[in-house]
Amino acid sequence: MPELPEVEAARRGISEQLAGKNIGSVELFLPKLVIAPVGWSIDMLVGRQIDSVDRHGKYLTLRFGDIAAVAHLKLSGQAIGRGESIAGFAAGHPVPAFDAPMPHKSTHLILTFEDGSKLYLTDIRHFARVQLMPVDEVAPFFAALKMGPDAISPEFNHDWFRQAIGRRKIARLKPLLLDQKFMAGIGNIYVDEALHHARLHPETLASSLSEEGIERLYDAIVAIMELAVPIAGAKILNGKALTEHGEFPFVHGREGAPCLTCGGAIVKTRVNNRGTYLCLACQPVP
Repeated sequence: MPELPEVEAARRGISEQLAGKNIGSVELFLPKLVIAPVGWSIDMLVGRQIDSVDRHGKYLTLRFGDIAAVAHLKLSGQAIGRGESIAGFAAGHPVPAFDAPMPHKSTHLILTFEDGSKLYLTDIRHFARVQLMPVDEVAPFFAALKMGPDAISPEFNHDWFRQAIGRRKIARLKPLLLDQKFMAGIGNIYVDEALHHARLHPETLASSLSEEGIERLYDAIVAIMELAVPIAGAKILNGKALTEHGEFPFVHGREGAPCLTCGGAIVKTRVNNRGTYLCLACQPVP
């Protein structure tokens, strides 16, 4: 699933390369992709421009004047920008290949701008969604989701993290970090990476963490985000890590490979019914 680093790459691509351009046409090939108020349609975007692009957690919010589109890439969505007037970008799930000819059978929405550049939304599993709403309904929409602070926002800081961990003492670390109401944006891949970086087993109880352990975990989350965001995230294909960016990811998708910290074998288990990768030498069972 595209997580914070992948969705942030989409936000940056759209904001830096397509914002301010007028939309000339809209093509929708999968009607269920778009959720809209009665009487609304995606065609209402024609003639408008992208005024701003924001992200909270795994959600993107595009504003077109008084209309907003809140998008979630779900399990396998992609946002791809192409055109002679832009550098181009691709973000999200790595399948289909980012350099595949466009459009293809998994392309569900195309925004074509007046200068000929295009924004494609693709999804091989058809779960991605774009919800249209008046801009003044965006804040209530997110308030109803009750998400925690975004993991790369100023609100996600050490003091907040220490207090928040203290309020969730009976929780195991992996399920807690996956809970979007605790912290928004981090999913299965980056929780595994952060816990390995912090040398903490995913089933460790939050109540067992010392002040040093809390600080180590916070620093690990920050470090993994600082590594993953600039490279648009880890590339995982069929459960296997594609290590085109050095050796990242360090554990997720690397079952049987040597731990780059200690040389022990990376193992795969299940925690809270989620595939979980770790090094038991670095992350001993609590």
